[in-house]
Amino acid sequence: KLVRAIDRAAAYTSDVVSYGKAQEKDPVRRRVRLSRVIGDVEELLGLEPGDQVQFSANIPDDLEIDADPEQLFRVTMNLCRNAVQAMRGDDDPATVKRVSVSAVRMGTTTIISIEDTGPGLPAKAREHLFSPFSGAARQGGTGLGLAIAHELVTAHGGTLELRDDRAVGTHFEIRLPDAPVNISQRGRTMAAETRAAARDRA
Repeated sequence: KLVRAIDRAAAYTSDVVSYGKAQEKDPVRRRVRLSRVIGDVEELLGLEPGDQVQFSANIPDDLEIDADPEQLFRVTMNLCRNAVQAMRGDDDPATVKRVSVSAVRMGTTTIISIEDTGPGLPAKAREHLFSPFSGAARQGGTGLGLAIAHELVTAHGGTLELRDDRAVGTHFEIRLPDAPVNISQRGRTMAAETRAAARDRA
């Protein structure tokens, strides 16, 4: 776990240094168990039981998603980390500070919701929400987290949007469709399977 955390921390540093010099790699899509990815996110956030910020995950154990596992981790980690950092700026011990992650599958699309009970995004951050070095919601931020998350989700053919359906806090919704079927490749595969079946019968 420590080695994996160090590797991912190094990848984040590389992202900041190299952003704008090269495009992100195309997703290498696999069938991924989403609950494991979100479990890694929670672990790397480093929240302790008595921490002022709480983390809640409502992910069915059997929910599988068609995505690049490392890129999916980076997307959800960036969004959750932003939420935690925003809420840590609130010193009032009476306020509830919680990040919640949930997901459902609708047909061939997985919908992931990341919500928090923080102060919400200021108008200035909303104007350039997914623009690097412009959409930072906190003082000293670069805005790279949201920009990279948006870029990776788009590369999967999905969408990342800020939902205005919460009176308090922030709600980001990720929609990731399964990879489209390659019709020509599927046709070749079916033809090969048919020939193999014919040989077996002969």
